[in-house]
Amino acid sequence: MEKKFDETAFRAAIFDMDGTLLDSMGSWRALNAAFVRSRGIEPTAQQARDMESMSGMMVVHYFKDQFGIDCTFDELCDRACEAMEPVYGAGVPLKPGAYGYLRRLGERGVVRVLATATPARLALIGLNRAGLTGQLDYIYSTDMIGLSKSEPAFFDALCSQIGVAKEKCVMFEDAVYAMRGAREAGLMGVVGITDETNRTDRAEIYAVCDKVIDSYDELK
Repeated sequence: MEKKFDETAFRAAIFDMDGTLLDSMGSWRALNAAFVRSRGIEPTAQQARDMESMSGMMVVHYFKDQFGIDCTFDELCDRACEAMEPVYGAGVPLKPGAYGYLRRLGERGVVRVLATATPARLALIGLNRAGLTGQLDYIYSTDMIGLSKSEPAFFDALCSQIGVAKEKCVMFEDAVYAMRGAREAGLMGVVGITDETNRTDRAEIYAVCDKVIDSYDELK
């Protein structure tokens, strides 16, 4: 059951990018099977479906267990970022209602902040192509802060930099690890964005978040 959430009382809105503002998680997750194929292995249809719902170290362990592929998380990230650059450059669709919601927040004087784990240079390609940079007041990548969004200290540092108390900030996110980090940090609220790529986490998303949406048109 969703918790009570005041949609108009916050002073800053912190948004993840991939899967939250940009409908790009399908492209990111498809790279998992592509990485396996680059090693000369054809995954089964079930393995490909499994990998579509995995991220981070889950994929690294899955590669080892299922295919005997040894790779580091950094190696996987480097390969994925290289493959995603032309995807962002070609243009990635926005999540439903995202642009209009950002505009409405700006009209209300809410500070709009991007906080993404995607490297800053790559993120800017996607944001510029999607026309979102003009609807954001601050743009941060986790490497700029030097912390992961799984760590409550990330949100302490971010809120300090934007000059808004964390108790007046709401996080919009599609990844459970970051939802947990925001919740543990004591932000005013956490809004979960759902789609097919986080279907296996749906029960935990509802447990962690104050509100869960498929479209920003559901928000005021």
